[in-house]
Amino acid sequence: MLPNKTGSQPSRSSGASGDLLRDQARAGARQDNRGNPRHPIESCRSISLRRLDDARQPMGRWFLADIINVGEGGMCLIADEEQSLAPGQWLLMDLRAHPGFGQLRMQAQLRWLTRARFALTFGVAFETPLKAVPVLSVERRNERRDPNLEDWALEEEQTMAAT
Repeated sequence: MLPNKTGSQPSRSSGASGDLLRDQARAGARQDNRGNPRHPIESCRSISLRRLDDARQPMGRWFLADIINVGEGGMCLIADEEQSLAPGQWLLMDLRAHPGFGQLRMQAQLRWLTRARFALTFGVAFETPLKAVPVLSVERRNERRDPNLEDWALEEEQTMAAT
């Protein structure tokens, strides 16, 4: 086999395997800038999020995101790719699905994001770090819910429309 221009041997594996190895190498080369360790999550209830404007007032509709990992200082989430988010943006998280957080709502700042063909993975830093990693509630639904149709969101929209 002849070496390629860089002097390395061409791969005999399929393109998908080569891409996977390349992605793993890139992921291993990334520096972890988290201030707190993260704890991976296997299966838990989704949380609702809403973008905040510059005055940190809610804007747009709620959307769902699944928790990938969580730590005292933040968490990694995955949502539909159609969300328009930008690093530095503030988000309002509705945490009622997970009483272990000890609070109903919490603000967090978007620190990074990665778009894929079908999903958006992003990391948030909590405005106020947690004292401990919360116990999360297991997902028992077989159908994703629309947080905008839940009673608490409808009441909130009516209140906002009245002001």
